[in-house]
Amino acid sequence: MATTKTTNLGLSSPGEERERLDRLLKLFDNSIVFGLKDNKRKRVGFRDGQDILCGFMARGQVQCRQHTTTRSSRLLGGTPITIDTAIALRHIVYGSPFHSFSREWKKSTLLFQDISSLFPWGLQTHRCGSRGLVLCVQAFLLKHLIFEREYFSVELARSALKPNEFERKRALIGAICEMLWAAGEKKRCCICLLQDDRCYDQDYRVRDDGITEKLFLYEFKKFQDLQLFVKRNIEFFQTEGSNGCILFLYSLALSRTIYKVKEDIQFTEESKDKLLTDNEECSQALINLLLTGQAVKHLHNGNMVYNQFGKMLMKPLKGIKQRSQIGFLFWDKTEETDAKTEVGSMLKTPKFPMWITNINGQIGLLFSINLDLVSDWRIENRFTLYYYTGLPNHPKCFLNIETRHGRKICGRTNLVRLNEEGKNTSARSMYYDKMVWGGCELEWYTLLLLNKKSTPFFC
Repeated sequence: MATTKTTNLGLSSPGEERERLDRLLKLFDNSIVFGLKDNKRKRVGFRDGQDILCGFMARGQVQCRQHTTTRSSRLLGGTPITIDTAIALRHIVYGSPFHSFSREWKKSTLLFQDISSLFPWGLQTHRCGSRGLVLCVQAFLLKHLIFEREYFSVELARSALKPNEFERKRALIGAICEMLWAAGEKKRCCICLLQDDRCYDQDYRVRDDGITEKLFLYEFKKFQDLQLFVKRNIEFFQTEGSNGCILFLYSLALSRTIYKVKEDIQFTEESKDKLLTDNEECSQALINLLLTGQAVKHLHNGNMVYNQFGKMLMKPLKGIKQRSQIGFLFWDKTEETDAKTEVGSMLKTPKFPMWITNINGQIGLLFSINLDLVSDWRIENRFTLYYYTGLPNHPKCFLNIETRHGRKICGRTNLVRLNEEGKNTSARSMYYDKMVWGGCELEWYTLLLLNKKSTPFFC
């Protein structure tokens, strides 16, 4: 009897494919999520893992059904917030468990501007207190987008300001994870996500706000687990109506823990310090918590033991102890000359050329794409800064700054000199227009940035 030879076309038998699918399903069924209070592992099944099997549809071997899931069915393994934690959280954020967030805060999310806009890398902000929080996230987002690269150059940095959807989403995930991890001292952190059902019964000690009583808490002790979780649930911080800024604010406070926030802010019953002001603006303690991971309310370096008159204080005033990743600049024209707020070098000279600015109560972001600006003194002679607020209809605002005032750099011929004078005149007029529009005293920016006592020349 003649045997027939079969040709191997690279196709596996149905039995082998069935075994592969069984292994995949078993893998998803054994996923592990950690609780907040205890370290016991809870095994849960992720229904969304079935979507990965849709890749087999191209070979006609598996048929996947699209299904919709609610927030409660998607998020498994978290710990529902307790009433005691809710009261403590509302106290440290608002100062009272009976005050609730305004409508502007509830509308605020970490939502990008349109990819075709002037700022495809920019986050949208509102004219409310959440703008300070969003711009702090924006600074870390730009840090990941521009400087967190294997190879860095100024040309690559310029191209980074025109990201695609994947690049800017990855930068946002990196910014959120870095800020939360820093607040937890790089040991742990907590994320608050909103569910559909309330977690505790109504109580006279706290007033419902539609958010706090529906929080589920997720604790992470490994940075890789945090990154994966944020990547899977980034829409909770971005989707309109998801209260993304409030969730991030709560996550930041619980990552630092309520006890350490009070310790940083030097909370007392008399002072009753909190993270939001009475006008729902970001307090200096919250800005410092966002930038450095510590909720101190002062801007000087280290602990201050003596006052301006040389007398020892009853209690040392806590300041910034380490050089910050992102800097901070402050100016208020209403302050008296002998009582001006001084910013320490830990915030004035950060590791990256990015500064959150508070000029006469207006929050903004000042940054450069040249990393050498904070490490090479020769770059300080002439450089470019970008200014961003995130508000609608914000035009492009950048400044070419020349600090070598008193020195005339002239061309070799009369024609070159005339052209340079014309460029300087037009550039100066454009600079003053931007000053009037932004209401900012930008001479002070560079004065504080470079730690020089003379007034620089802008062109």
